[in-house]
Amino acid sequence: MAITASGSDPVLSEITAPSAARLEGIDFARAIAFLGMTVVNFHIYIDNAATDPAWATELASLFSGRAAATFVFIAGVGTALLTARWRRTRSIDDRRMARLSLLKRGLFLFIAGVSFRAQWPYDILHFYGVYLALAALLFTLNTRWLIVLVMVTPLLFVAEYLAFPPLLGWDYWESPSFEDPVHAFRDVFFTGHHPVFPWFAFFLAGLAIGRADLHMSANHWRLLFGGIVLIAMAQAVHFSMIGLNYIKLLPVEDWGPGYALSYIDNLFGTSAYPPSPLYVMFGLGVGMIVLSLSLMLCAADGRRRLVKPVIYAGQMALTLYLAHVFIGVTGIEWFLPEEMDSIWALYAIVIVFFLASIIFATIWRRYHKRGPVEWAMRRLVD
Repeated sequence: MAITASGSDPVLSEITAPSAARLEGIDFARAIAFLGMTVVNFHIYIDNAATDPAWATELASLFSGRAAATFVFIAGVGTALLTARWRRTRSIDDRRMARLSLLKRGLFLFIAGVSFRAQWPYDILHFYGVYLALAALLFTLNTRWLIVLVMVTPLLFVAEYLAFPPLLGWDYWESPSFEDPVHAFRDVFFTGHHPVFPWFAFFLAGLAIGRADLHMSANHWRLLFGGIVLIAMAQAVHFSMIGLNYIKLLPVEDWGPGYALSYIDNLFGTSAYPPSPLYVMFGLGVGMIVLSLSLMLCAADGRRRLVKPVIYAGQMALTLYLAHVFIGVTGIEWFLPEEMDSIWALYAIVIVFFLASIIFATIWRRYHKRGPVEWAMRRLVD
C-alpha cells in the first residue's frame, strides 16, 4: 500500500501559483473541504426542525470535524509541494528560503486568525499558522519520521487528556480567551477547536503524502484504499469498545483520582470533541478519500475543464473562508428568521453560498492570478 514517487518535478505544482503542471485535483479537494466547513459552521446558527428526517440531520453531522480535518490534511500536501524545490536540490539556500517562507506565512495566518477570533470563535487560521511554523522546523525530516510523528501526535493528546484536567484542574470543554498567555497556550495545544495535539497529525500526514508523485493513477488508488482501511479500523475499534462495551474491561478505578469510565470512553469516540486517536484515523481516512477522488476526477483534461470553477474556488480558499463568516454567518444571524430553522434551509443556504463562491472565484480569476487575501499574503510574506 506504499505510495511511490517518480522523477517529475513537483516544484511546478506549488499551490500558490498557477502553472501548467499544477495538481488541480488538490485545489478541487480543498474546495470540497471548504464546502463541508460551510455545512458545519452554518449549522451552528441553523437548528434542525423536529420534522427533519434522521438521515438528513445525520448527513450534516458527518461533516463535523471531518471537513476541517480534510482542509488541514490538504494544507500539509500543499506544504510538501511548496518545499519540493529543497527536496530536489538539497541546497542550504533553498532550505533556508523554504523555512523562512513557512515561518512568515505561519506568522501572517496566526495574527490574522487571532484578530479574526473575536468575530469567529471557531477560527482555524491561528492554528493553521502554528502548523506552518512547526512544519518549518520539521519539513526536512525524512518521510518515515513524519509517519512516526503522525502516530505519536494523537497519543500526546491522550496524555494531555489524562493528565491536565484531573491533575491541574483544566476543564477540557472550556474555551479560554487569548488575553492570558497561559490560556492562549491551552487553546492552541489542548482545549481549542483544532489544537496542535492531535490536529497537527493531519498536517504531517499531508506533508508525507504530498512527497509522492500524485500525478500517478496508482497512487490515487493507494490513497483511496488506505483511506477506506483507516476508516474501517477506526470504526471497528470504536464498535468493539463502545458498541460491545469492552471498555468496561479497562481498570479505570486503578488509574487514580479524577477518572471515570464516562470520561475515558471519550478516547474511543470518532467525533471531533474530544479528538481521540480514532477520530484522527477516521478524519485522515476521509481526507485521503477526498484527495484521491479529486485527483482522479481532475486527471483527465475534459473532466478538469468541467469542474474548473470549483478548482478556482479551491485556489482562493483563504478568501472564501473569511467570506463565509463575514458574509455567510453574518447574513444568517441578521436576516434568517428563527422559524426557518430546518435541515433543508441549511442545505439550501450552503448550496447557494457555494455556488456564489465559485461564480465569484471564476470571475475573479479572469482578471487576477490569486484571490484578494491570497494576493495580500503573498505581498506581505514573499
